[in-house]
Amino acid sequence: MALMSMLRTQLRYTLGQRPRVEDLERIVHYMRRRCARGLDPVPWHIFGTLRGWGRPSPQRTLARQARLLRQTVEYVYRYVPFYREAMDAAGVKPTDIRSQADVHKLPITRRQQLEEDTEAFVSCHPDVVSTTVSRSSGTTGKIVSTYVSIDEIRYYAATRAMAWLMGGRLDPTDIVQVNTGSGSFSTFLNSMSARMVGALVLTPGLQGSLDDHLESIFKERRLPGKKPKVSVLYIYPTHLWALSRRAQEKGLDSRDSGLEQIATGSATVSDDLRQLVRDTWGIDLREAYGLNEVVPIVTPQCRESQRLHFPDLLAYAETLDPESQEPVPRGQPGVLALTTLYPHREAMPLLRYWTDDLVILSPDPVCVCGAATTQILEIVGRVDYMVIVGSSNIYPHKVGDSLRGFPELVMPPRFTLRTEQRDDAQYAILDVEVAETLSSQEEHQLRQRIEEGSLFGRFSEVALGSVKVVVNLHPAGTIQQPFPYKLHEGGGKAQWVEQAGQ
Repeated sequence: MALMSMLRTQLRYTLGQRPRVEDLERIVHYMRRRCARGLDPVPWHIFGTLRGWGRPSPQRTLARQARLLRQTVEYVYRYVPFYREAMDAAGVKPTDIRSQADVHKLPITRRQQLEEDTEAFVSCHPDVVSTTVSRSSGTTGKIVSTYVSIDEIRYYAATRAMAWLMGGRLDPTDIVQVNTGSGSFSTFLNSMSARMVGALVLTPGLQGSLDDHLESIFKERRLPGKKPKVSVLYIYPTHLWALSRRAQEKGLDSRDSGLEQIATGSATVSDDLRQLVRDTWGIDLREAYGLNEVVPIVTPQCRESQRLHFPDLLAYAETLDPESQEPVPRGQPGVLALTTLYPHREAMPLLRYWTDDLVILSPDPVCVCGAATTQILEIVGRVDYMVIVGSSNIYPHKVGDSLRGFPELVMPPRFTLRTEQRDDAQYAILDVEVAETLSSQEEHQLRQRIEEGSLFGRFSEVALGSVKVVVNLHPAGTIQQPFPYKLHEGGGKAQWVEQAGQ
């Protein structure tokens, strides 16, 4: 049965079709049983062709991607109301898109459009039934919903489990600790995939304290067929920094931990954090980049080059000029735009999704490790005013709204927000203007009230201690470039604006 499932899966990949979920789950079960007996996940002398799945030639990858791109455009034009209307308005037909060179003819999708009418992006195909909603904050701080079908979830989990088993990333003996938000779709998917592998998954998330999380990592367990201690840690970068510093404060020896891998997501990783992880845990940190809106697009980090490998057969990546929206040559910074490819994404496919992330793509079609794949050399930053505090995206209007409850401040609120990574934690530094002169005691009380009563007071990472808030008070009119925020006429609901002073 496993042999037939592998052959069918390989054939469907070759034809540009999504493999049957039942076949993938059968393959994972077969691999898991072999690993549990101390064998390679696949007998390579029999199924050696499977090694070629992840490393086709650049020409073969481009040809497959072009075929999937054509299928995607035909699919969305027929079944996704938003794209049929947008393509008709632009005078573009599916037959106009023959290769990657034609992608610029397709409409760009903005997150604001998803916020305004999410359902218009959901497929009307009669066989596709949405069962799960992935939620994340958009560029204006509003919640963006992404719909996923049960078949897609099973497919994503099984393919990830297969990749982990075949690449030696995870096996049934591992104990995985997840210190990421319990409501995150990526957390859910990673946990589901790890359980399919056969690993024991511990999910403390962001609950408890740093000491609780360290205790769980260093605790010795006596479970049949499992390693004695946590071997894999999934964690946010800011939480990892605070956890590592706390381990140093407590004098914990990394040799007493069983950690073999630490993987992060949600925010970029600094060189200082990488070094801190080496000093504290004695291992290298693995980074990944992904977005909930375009699940399951995750770009794992190459062990040899440290570049992020983009899954070219799941999506097409391009970089665009922030102003002209024209394509930018690889090797130069541009806004990452992603087109998810059918049939790997069918419940809510997206064309040229404008991520607002400035990245640099490598001009080299082949990584130094030998993989023919698009590579992200660097994530430069955001093109908007968003600030990542801990694992949360913070936007001007959210900060401004939370400051309106403090009558001592200038109204509309004038403020800036930045972060600093210090020895003990990430610091969110909020500079804000006060309307009148206050005594030292009044200033102290106001700072405390803002720290506890603004939106930061609701952050679990603040309570945990991996993020700390500092409020600086300034006289009215002294902040040179405050964040863009104002009120509607008559002092109503807050409005995000492009430039301060509009």
